[in-house]
Amino acid sequence: MGTAYGGTARSGPVTWRVFVRRGMAALRYTLVMGATGLASLTLCYVTLLVLVLALLGPGLLVLPTLTRWVRRFADAHRRRAGAWLGTGIASGYRPVTGGVLGRAQAVLGDRATWADLGWLLLHGLLGTVSGALALGLASGAVSWLTTPLWWWAVPRAQFAVWEIGSWPAALGAVVVGLAYAALAGLLLPVLAGAHARAARALLAPRRARASLARRVAELTASRAEALDAHAAELRRIERDLHDGAQAGLVAVSLRLGLIRRAMEHRPEQLPELVEGAQDLAEQALASLRGTVRAIYPPVLGDHGLAEAARGLVAVCHVPTELDVESDPPGVRAPAAVEAAAYFVLSEALANVARHSGAGSAAVRLRVSPEAVRIAVRDDGRGGATEGAGSGLSGIRRRVAAFDGRTELSSPPGGPTLLRVELPCGS
Repeated sequence: MGTAYGGTARSGPVTWRVFVRRGMAALRYTLVMGATGLASLTLCYVTLLVLVLALLGPGLLVLPTLTRWVRRFADAHRRRAGAWLGTGIASGYRPVTGGVLGRAQAVLGDRATWADLGWLLLHGLLGTVSGALALGLASGAVSWLTTPLWWWAVPRAQFAVWEIGSWPAALGAVVVGLAYAALAGLLLPVLAGAHARAARALLAPRRARASLARRVAELTASRAEALDAHAAELRRIERDLHDGAQAGLVAVSLRLGLIRRAMEHRPEQLPELVEGAQDLAEQALASLRGTVRAIYPPVLGDHGLAEAARGLVAVCHVPTELDVESDPPGVRAPAAVEAAAYFVLSEALANVARHSGAGSAAVRLRVSPEAVRIAVRDDGRGGATEGAGSGLSGIRRRVAAFDGRTELSSPPGGPTLLRVELPCGS
């Protein structure tokens, strides 16, 4: 079964439910743009004034403090724009340390400072205009749509050159209100997307490649996360054994003690006790098998990742399409990589079933000698973030242990697209 994937998570058919959700999310985004646009222009003016005063001397004392507030303001918009785009936007500020001159030099020599200043000006202009447009479209839609509820109570209900003086005119106003709402649903997501992309272009770090020190720090963090994930996995296995197989074996032991006593005093109870002991032993064995499957599913070793993926898709509560491709045909990834890919796909489908509210999903699996690539797409409500029990942080940690890449695009209103790449040679 094939599934087409576009360049972003916004590709694919748009239902009325998705259209409305995306429009409401864009309305909230653009209204906040308008609310912060004027503040951005004011902050831009104050920053320019302080920079001019810094050339004369007095502004050097205020510059580090003002820069700190500007960076907080920019960080808030990084988070909002990243949430809309479904990807995080990192900051790349240099540390501000030393005395007055040292801190001023660090601020003025940082390209991010000037990028923030350009962002303040752009956000002030674009945010104010977009917020005013969003407010106008929203108020117009509400006014026209609610006309049948109040026109009769107003002596002269009039919009521009249209006077509402009858029920047919009031009902006709509803059509105009629907046109306002449709225009807002089409235009506001475009404005929000343009604003978010502009924020990413201006506020993201300029370097295309991470420095060696940053790369070492990333690898150190990923290895630490891998150790944490390994320790958590061991604790889970210990808990499963304690609560499952061990408890079952204790129950079997107790039942065997009862059988021994029954042999001496009540032989007629032996068949029932033996049957109960057998049931408990089978339950303990089933629990032990489940724990073993959670460590390394036998289907991976017997049939490979493709068949294991088909099994996961078959039991997913959300109807899911699967597209599998191996290049060359029949190629197998290393066992550790296959196991990681299996658990990533399992957790991703569990997230779709539990949190997305999706009506359908699609999985694309590509296996090659270089890497295993997984893409999971759903048409749910979007807005997925790490934390809050979503399991995404666990996926990222598991992938980072193989020096892989995890990309999540989940704009408000959906759809959500999770991409994972696991190198086979790491």
